[in-house]
Amino acid sequence: MNDYIAKWTWQRFVQLAVGSYFLRDYFLDGGMLVLAFGGMMFAQAVLNIGCFSSKGCSTSLPNGDQAVFSEDTEIEYEEIVNK
Repeated sequence: MNDYIAKWTWQRFVQLAVGSYFLRDYFLDGGMLVLAFGGMMFAQAVLNIGCFSSKGCSTSLPNGDQAVFSEDTEIEYEEIVNK
């Protein structure tokens, strides 16, 4: 358990705190929107998914010389004509 929490970043702790706050608010006052938001934030923090995860919201790019764009890449354009 200590190894699991040792890998957490400060963003995950903030996300866990926000999720816990909204879940507590749901149990005190109710409200389905509060439950949905709090549950989503809490689950993302615990499971390390979403934009706060280690990979963030970015997508993976190909490695090496398979890079999609570089300084030397020539872009071809195609004209689209409506009839």
